Amino acid sequence: MRADEVKSEFNNLEIHMGDFKDRKFKAKCTVTYEDQMLIMDGGKRVVRMHARNIGNVHLSKKDITIAGLNFEITENDEVSVASGSIRLELGEAAKAWYKELWG
Repeated sequence: MRADEVKSEFNNLEIHMGDFKDRKFKAKCTVTYEDQMLIMDGGKRVVRMHARNIGNVHLSKKDITIAGLNFEITENDEVSVASGSIRLELGEAAKAWYKELWG
């Protein structure tokens, strides 16, 4: 699955390893899900999460919110490991993404 120009919001980030400083941030990114790997590529920051690290997925009208554990945030070739919530505004495709990630 793939979605382009997705507004994403990362909140309540707890950094377990690495030098990443932000506790929350927003980005417009390309989201892909293939071979149990969810990748949110915003250009400057890339977030990678394996399906086993998805704690929960909540479906709203036009977005999904993921409770993620131990996912990677790469910025300037520096990798950090974090946990927190990720909100993806997927529009009409939100239900299909929910079923793929949590169904």
